[in-house]
Amino acid sequence: MKKNKKYLWRIFVCLILSSCSYDFPVSEQAAKQDLGEINTDKIVVVGDDFLAGLMDGALYNSGQENSVASIIHTQLSLLNDVPFLQAKINSENGFNIYASNESEIFGKWIYKFKNKTNENPQLFLTVGDEVEDYNADKNLLNDITVPNLSVNDLLSADFSQNYFLSRVFQDDNFNLTDQIVQKSPSFVICWLGMNDFLNFAINGATEAAAELTSVENFQENFQGLIDFLIQKTDSKIVLGNLISFQDLPYFYIRPYNSLFLDGKELSNSVARYAKFNKAVAEYNRSVAQELQRPFIDFLDNGYNLHPQSFVVIDNSLPDATYQDGNKLEKYRKLTPDELILFNVSGKMVEAGFGSTIPLEEKYYLSGQEIETIKNIVDAYNTIIFNSVNNQPDRIAIVDIRSGVSLVAATGKTDAFGDPIDGHIIYFDGVPVEGSLGLNSIFSLDGLHFNQRGNAFVANLFIDAINQNFEANIPKVDINDYIGNNYSY
Repeated sequence: MKKNKKYLWRIFVCLILSSCSYDFPVSEQAAKQDLGEINTDKIVVVGDDFLAGLMDGALYNSGQENSVASIIHTQLSLLNDVPFLQAKINSENGFNIYASNESEIFGKWIYKFKNKTNENPQLFLTVGDEVEDYNADKNLLNDITVPNLSVNDLLSADFSQNYFLSRVFQDDNFNLTDQIVQKSPSFVICWLGMNDFLNFAINGATEAAAELTSVENFQENFQGLIDFLIQKTDSKIVLGNLISFQDLPYFYIRPYNSLFLDGKELSNSVARYAKFNKAVAEYNRSVAQELQRPFIDFLDNGYNLHPQSFVVIDNSLPDATYQDGNKLEKYRKLTPDELILFNVSGKMVEAGFGSTIPLEEKYYLSGQEIETIKNIVDAYNTIIFNSVNNQPDRIAIVDIRSGVSLVAATGKTDAFGDPIDGHIIYFDGVPVEGSLGLNSIFSLDGLHFNQRGNAFVANLFIDAINQNFEANIPKVDINDYIGNNYSY
């Protein structure tokens, strides 16, 4: 044993001396035959913001350059280097699709410490840029990913509702499906459908929210694209399924009962609803149990502040009145099966929103709304899955939903910030997290992936391609891609 150790030590010394050399084994080089059954001579990527690289609320240079589409192409190019052309956004901060308005253009969100004594960074908006036209030949584009694109848009030739559409599609009266097929792709990467429900969910399922795409329209549009690709091209197709909205930090980063009120705040909140609760008690005495209204109660603090549920407005509650005939406000508290949204900021909570100021419906999802969205997303995924079953030799599916769900579970906490699950996922010794910290796969909008998350999803696509098309495409090291960084 001692002799072996001595021998190994001599090898080590020899290796670090300039007079000594050692030829390490040469790893097997990737070759074109490792592509298996797929032909990458003409790759076409079809998708929305999740494939396009939109992150931190905006489409900007480094997001686009490190998108899921770009990362997959980089790995495919190790085997067959073919052109991959994107409609470059040419903006450092981009255009924030959530915060920008008619009077002011914002860019990406960033994490920033106000000073070096701050314990936690805060979200800040950067100055954004207008979305410029793409003036080169759109026929040459491989990447036809479009922020805010929905499956419901595929049979449309109207670009008026989405200013990103005209950057990658020709405005020549051909619908999107026709224009995709006209590119004669040899290999199609497609991930569509998140925007058919997501804008509805992030706006609290209110009347002002975008409508859910009906299951019938999703079936017609999505299946129409896939059938047309099968009939008109020889391409292999890889499809991503849809993530559960409940596995996006926008919907879980702030628990329903993560309201903490100190003594004065608690007293003010109790006093705020005293008259209301008295009127509720009087009303409840005269109606059937199913029509009774809930009270606004707060738990007493003990040695530590007690977690309280947020107070919200719920217009579905039965009508009632005060003794003087005035309408009784439709207030209640959130329940454990409901979600408070990421658009409830810390500043809002400090100002009394959710306690003395009930939150409007756009700030939460009720149990019934959650069930409605879950059911329709399950129906969408069934349609995607069935398209694979119909053409198993031509189409593969990527189970993005399950992969992301495992990571999201690491970021879900109770009201005190303690992990609910407790398990940790590692990639080459580095944690992969579902919070919004440094090692998160989610960007600062709480919806889209950051560079690290895009690499994680790209590997899911690569796994599916390898398993279904007898390929041997090398996976990417996600640790080479940043998560969320901070600045001062």
